[in-house]
Amino acid sequence: MKRKIQFIAMSTLMLVALVSFDSAAQLELGVKAGLNFNSATVDAVSNGASYDDVADTRTGYHFGAYAHIKLGPIGIQPEAYYSVQGADISVDGAKGAINSNYLQIPVLVRFNFLKMFNIHAGPQFGIVVSEDYEGIADDLKGQTTDTDFSIAAGVGVDLPFNLNVTARYVKGFTDVVEDSQASDIESMKNAMFQLSIGYALLGR
Repeated sequence: MKRKIQFIAMSTLMLVALVSFDSAAQLELGVKAGLNFNSATVDAVSNGASYDDVADTRTGYHFGAYAHIKLGPIGIQPEAYYSVQGADISVDGAKGAINSNYLQIPVLVRFNFLKMFNIHAGPQFGIVVSEDYEGIADDLKGQTTDTDFSIAAGVGVDLPFNLNVTARYVKGFTDVVEDSQASDIESMKNAMFQLSIGYALLGR
């Protein structure tokens, strides 16, 4: 999985470089930062019965860079950003938390309309940079994956002064808990709503 993510990242950088060489006016480069409202889906077992909705929403943050390769009204927007994620967990009265920090690499198809609005969607590939556990989640140490695959979709607005604002939902499809026998937590999939503000350094 790591090799796949590295290949995608290298391919994205090569594509950006080729478009930039062809015409700098077709490329926008910028930086972004914002908040994550993490709402991981967690399934658990207690007294032989399965149940879900044991994770509470947790606020994190993200920051990184993006490129917008403009191909008329359609564009490609690869990004790379550091993302603080995780979940507060409560199982049968016992509490804990998983704190996960990712390098996230989305590759989005972007449709631009009315000059300033856009909608975008595409796959996102995550690599765990660091992780720690609290309370009942400590039983999961060494039992979670180091990669994550998600689908991201959202809307954006280009503002004056090279600024832009984005609202995005990210739904994870990777079960980041590998061993259901390690604790009462059977499975966990990442999910989050993001609000970002960006600044175009080049190309606006």
